[in-house]
Order: sequence, then structure tokens, then C-alpha cells
Amino acid sequence: AFTLVVQGPPKGTADSVRQALDQASDASWVVSLLGDSPHLTSEVVDALVDSARLSRSKVTLLTCMVDDASAYGRIERDGQDRIVRIVELKNDDPNCRHGRTEINSGVMVLDAVWAREELARLPMDPTTGEFLLTDLIDVAVRKGAADDGAWPVQAHIAAATVSLGVNDRMDLAQADARARQAIRERHIRNGVTIIGPDTVFIDERVMIGQDTVIGPHSILTGGTVIGRGCEIGPSAVLHNARLADRVAVEQSTVRDSSVGFGTHIGPYAHLRGGCRIGQNVHIGSFAELKNATLSDGVKCGHVSYLGDVSIGEATNIGAGTITANYDGHSKHATTIGEGVFVGSDSILVAPINLGDGARTGAGSVVNRDVEPGATVVGVPARPIAGMDNRRTQRS
Repeated sequence: AFTLVVQGPPKGTADSVRQALDQASDASWVVSLLGDSPHLTSEVVDALVDSARLSRSKVTLLTCMVDDASAYGRIERDGQDRIVRIVELKNDDPNCRHGRTEINSGVMVLDAVWAREELARLPMDPTTGEFLLTDLIDVAVRKGAADDGAWPVQAHIAAATVSLGVNDRMDLAQADARARQAIRERHIRNGVTIIGPDTVFIDERVMIGQDTVIGPHSILTGGTVIGRGCEIGPSAVLHNARLADRVAVEQSTVRDSSVGFGTHIGPYAHLRGGCRIGQNVHIGSFAELKNATLSDGVKCGHVSYLGDVSIGEATNIGAGTITANYDGHSKHATTIGEGVFVGSDSILVAPINLGDGARTGAGSVVNRDVEPGATVVGVPARPIAGMDNRRTQRS
């Protein structure tokens, strides 16, 4: 649980910490963070807090070594390597900023008891008209070392990327690019192959199994989970998709759906929300599925729309098949049994049921239920007596 404190009229960083401390009377340490530091990790914060506890300093700064210090306050140390002040650019000697420079990241840990006392009497900065948290550095340094000789201001030095903030859209784009690169590198180290990694977009929550290959220009977002040994892409889009092992998704989109072992999708297929695809299913070019359940071994090769449908095992869906699930007011369901053969360009007008082993002729408009094993053809489709027997004899 946490308490949200609203500062109200902005009176500076010291004022915001003072108001937060009023709601945390039992705190021993206070960590002041920046809201626009996307590369600041929990590991770095933990290390900073550990450093503060070990040194028992009044102020522990998170500092970084950078090549360009123009956007930061510079850390100035004395001959004993002790921090004595933070020098802002407008007040600094340019010669002190050549080459690698230690800067203040803006993140710090304060001794909470000491901070409460000093913040209560900290004067307003006459230039900005605000109460500045960095003025606590001067307060601590003026009081000098503790009785045991410990200096009151210490630093924990972190990687330069930690200091990178976001002040405009270019900064935001650069921060996002670094974060995405870190995500890709993590998956690669965990055994995922990413081809053309700079072109691949992966969200933080995405999980990918070992030996999976991600092709160029693929986008993996939301809570997508991908199993082992899958082939994704090129140009695949997965959002909140759950893929079992050995699934292939080629130049296709899968959203809010699950896909079973060994299934192949694409190219140019689109699985919308609510699809549940079984094992070893084939969904081919320009097929669109919505709220569709396909059992194991179903084949849907080309140019089909399957919406609000349940299909049994080993059924074949011919090219151009459409489930006409919308009557202008409501959506209706189609149920197709096991081992059904749906001929090319069939239109299945829902609500409708095709029994196990049923068949439809090419171009049929099926608007009535089809009995198991029956064959229907025509517009509207009508049963053909004995057709199921003749097909059985020929097979």
C-alpha cells in the first residue's frame, strides 16, 4: 500500500519532499526520485539505499559520469575527494566540463530525521522563488564531518544511461529505443533468435520460449506468451496472444487468442479476439477469424471469414467460405462437426449446425442444419440423396 500526496501549488522539490515526509513519520530514510527517468531500475535504487545505510551519510547522491554535462549540475569535490557542492551550468567554469564529468542525476537518499529538521528551516531560493532540494547539500557541507569523521554527503555512481531524462518528444523516442533494445537483448540472452532486431518491437511483459525465431518487422505486445521453437514473422503482430510450442505465424495478426501446438498461421491471416485454435491447425492466406474455436487438425486454407463458430476435429474449410453470422441486429453462432468438408465459396447462414462428416458443394448457400454424413449443394443448399454413400465407395 502507498499514500499519494499532492503537492498543490508548486513550490519546488524541497517542498514536495517536506510534504511527503509529513505523511511518513516513521521513515528512517527517504528516497527522492524523478518521474522522467525511465532507465532508473529497482536494482540501482536498491544499491543507492544500501550505500546510504552503509555510510550513514545525511545525503547520498546518485551520480553518473557523462561526456556531455550541459544539461546537469556538476559534482564538485575537494582535495580529499569529498563532495562539496553541485554547480549548475550557468554558474560554472566551462573548463570544468571538458571530457568525462561527474553529474548529479537528481536522485538521492536522505536521512529522514535530519531531513525533517533541515527542510523545516530551509530558505527559499531568491532566484527561482522555490525551495530546492539540492540546497540541502550546502547545508550538510557547512556542518562538516560527523564526530567519527564521516562526511555528510556521499555518492553512489551509476551508469550514464540512468541520468537520461525526458524533456521533449525526441528524448522520449530515444528513451523508448533504449528500453526496447534492452528488452530484445534480454530475450536474445535467454535463447531467442531475433532477425533484424532493430526492426522488432517487444513489450516488457512479453514472454518468449527458447529456440523461437522472431522475424523482422514483428510486433509483440501486451501479455503475449510464446512457447518454445516457434517461428514468428516476418511482419507478425501478436497482442495478448498465447502460443504453444512449435507454432508458426507468418505475416499475420493474432489478438487476444490462443493457439495450440504445431499450428501454422498465414501468411496474411487475421485472428481477432476470442479465438481458440487447437493443435496442428492450418490457417492460410487472407483468412479472418473472430471468436472462433478450431479443434485439432482443422484446415482453413484460403480467403475465409469464420466468426462466432465452433469447428470439430479434422474438418476442412474450403477457400472463400463465410459464416454469415450477423443478421443486421444480432450475431449468431455456427457449429461445424468433426470430419466435415466445406466446399469452396460456401456461405453458412447462422444460426446453423453441420453434423459430423457432412459436406457442402462449392458455392452453396447453407441456411438450414445439415445432418451428419449428408451432402448439400445449391442456392439454397439441398441434400443430395446417396451422395455420401457414393463418396464413401470412391474413397
